[in-house]
Amino acid sequence: MTDIILDDKKSHKNNLPNKIIIIGGVAAGTSAAVKARRISEKAEIIIYEKYKHISYGTCGLPYYVSGQIKDIDSLIINTAHQFEERFNIQVNILHEVIEIKPEEKTLRVRDLRSKKEFVDKYDSLIIASGSSQIITDQSLHNAGNAFSLRTIDDAINLKEYMDFLVKNLDKNIKELNKPGKNLNAVIIGGGYIGLELIDAFLSKGFKVTVIEKTDHILPIFDREIIEYLQDYLEEKGVSIFNKQEIKLYEQNEDRIITSVTSSEGRTISSDILFLGMGAKPQTELASACGIITNFQGAISVDEYMQTNKPGIFAAGDCCECKDFVTGRKQSYFLASIANMQGRCAGINSAGGKDKFTGGIPTSIIKILDITIGKTGLSFKAAKDSGVNAAKIELHALNHAGYYPGAKMLHMMLIYNRENGLILGFEAIGKEGVDKKTDILSIAIKAGMKVKDLAGLNLCYHPEYGAAKDPINILGMIGENIENGQNIYMDVEELKDNISRGEDIIILDVRTRKEYNLGHIEGAVNIPIDELRDNLDRLDKNSKIIVHCRTSYRSYLAYRILKNNGFANVWNLNGSYLSWVKKI
Repeated sequence: MTDIILDDKKSHKNNLPNKIIIIGGVAAGTSAAVKARRISEKAEIIIYEKYKHISYGTCGLPYYVSGQIKDIDSLIINTAHQFEERFNIQVNILHEVIEIKPEEKTLRVRDLRSKKEFVDKYDSLIIASGSSQIITDQSLHNAGNAFSLRTIDDAINLKEYMDFLVKNLDKNIKELNKPGKNLNAVIIGGGYIGLELIDAFLSKGFKVTVIEKTDHILPIFDREIIEYLQDYLEEKGVSIFNKQEIKLYEQNEDRIITSVTSSEGRTISSDILFLGMGAKPQTELASACGIITNFQGAISVDEYMQTNKPGIFAAGDCCECKDFVTGRKQSYFLASIANMQGRCAGINSAGGKDKFTGGIPTSIIKILDITIGKTGLSFKAAKDSGVNAAKIELHALNHAGYYPGAKMLHMMLIYNRENGLILGFEAIGKEGVDKKTDILSIAIKAGMKVKDLAGLNLCYHPEYGAAKDPINILGMIGENIENGQNIYMDVEELKDNISRGEDIIILDVRTRKEYNLGHIEGAVNIPIDELRDNLDRLDKNSKIIVHCRTSYRSYLAYRILKNNGFANVWNLNGSYLSWVKKI
C-alpha cells in the first residue's frame, strides 16, 4: 500500500463520489466501507449483504464446532447496528444485488424477506461478493447428513447434528445393551476447513476418513511437508485416501447418505458427510454486466482495484491478486489479502489514488496439535512456473534444546538457484511455525537472498529461540551452497537412484545407537567422530551420499571427505528426518 493521494480529477468538492455502494459485507466489503468513510465523512455509503450477518470470523467456525470457542456470538465482530452507529454506514442485510447496469450506474436489489425488488443508483461501486462453494453433485448437498461450513448457521447446524448423533448412539447403547460402534465422518476434500474439523470429529468419537482427489491433502503445500502431516494423522487413526473421488453413494428414504464409494471402488460407511471440495470466486453478477474475469473466473482488476467498467472496483475472494513473486494474477481466498484489497478499493472509491501492488500468499493452519505454515511459492509451483528452483530442508528445535519443552520444526526453504532469491517457505511442527513463516514472508517482500538470512538479528531467549536461530542456519547453508562448500541431494533423487540400482554408497554418520534404532537400507554406518580414522573403508571414486539426523554432522562429514580427496560426495538434503517424515 502507498500513501493516500487524492485523484486530481476528483479533488474538487462537486466531483467527489457522494454515493458508494458495496456488494458484500464480510472481510473485503467491511474494510472497504470503513476506509471509504475515513476518507470522506460526507459520502453516503451503503452495504448490501445477502446473509443475515456482516463482519464475522469465518476462520473461527471450525473451533466453535469443536467446542474450543463456546459462544458463537463471539465470532460476530460487528453487527449491522454497531456498524451503522459507529461508522454512519447504511447496512442492508438479507438484501441480494441481482443485476448491475454499469452504463446507468444502477443496481437491482431484492429484499430477501419481502421478496420485493428495487433499483438503487451509485457513483462508485465495490464488488466484494466473496467466493462460493464448489458443488460437484447437488444431490450430496441436499442430503440430510451432508454439511459445509461457510456461515454461522452452517456451524450451528453441523454442531447440533454431531451432538444429536452422539446422544442417540449413547442412548441406544444404554437402552438396548448393544456394543458401542464408531460413528463415521467422511470429509470430501483435503482443504483447510475440512481438516480443521478433524479435531471436532475425533473429540466426539467419530472415525474420520478424508478423500482427496489430488495426490496429497492441502495441495497448495508441497508433498515434502504434507507427508509429515499425513503420517501423523494416520497414527491418530485418520484414514486418508488420495487420488480418489466419490463416484457412488447410498442414500436412504430419509435422504441420509449411509455410505460412499470412491473412484477406486472403496466403500465407506458415513454417518455424517462434510463437503470440502474447495471454493471459487463468486462473480456471476459481475460477468453478467460485462466485467472481465480471468482464467479462474476471478474479477480482473488493475493496481487501483478498478475493473474494466468505470467507477466499479472489486476486492477480496471474488477478484484476482497479483502474486508478488511471479507477477501472476489469481485469487487466493485469504482474509489478509481481502482486507488489504478492500482498504485500497475503499480509498479509491472515495476519490483517492492508492495502489495495491500485490500480495505474498501467507497462510497457517492448525490440525489437532500440529501447525503447518506457508508463504510465497511452493517448490512445485516454482518449478511449474519455469524457475530454476531449489530447496533447503532443515530440522531444528523451536527454542534452545536445554530449555524444557523444545519441539522439532521441519522446514523447507524454496529459492532461485540462479540468483539465490528466496521464493517460498513451508514449515510444520507443534510450536514456532508462525514466527518462522512470518519472518520469511518479510524476507520475500524485501527481496532477500538465502545467504542474507545468516545476518539477521533475531531476538534470543532460551524459552523462545536459540542463539543460532534456524532462520540464520538456513542462511548459513545458503552461503555454503553458493561458495561450493556443500552440495545437496534431495531425498527424492536418492530414492530414484536406489530404484534405478545405481552404484552408490549411503554413509550414515550417526551413532551406532541411532543407526540401530532405524536406518536407510544398505547404509554404511561410520559415526562422525570415527570418520577420519576409517576413510580407508570408503572408495574415493564412488558416489557417496552422506547423512546424519538433521544435516549438521553430515555437513561436517562432507567437508572431511572433500578435504581428503573424495570427489563425488553429496550431503542428503534434510538427512534422516527428511527420509522418515516423522514429526
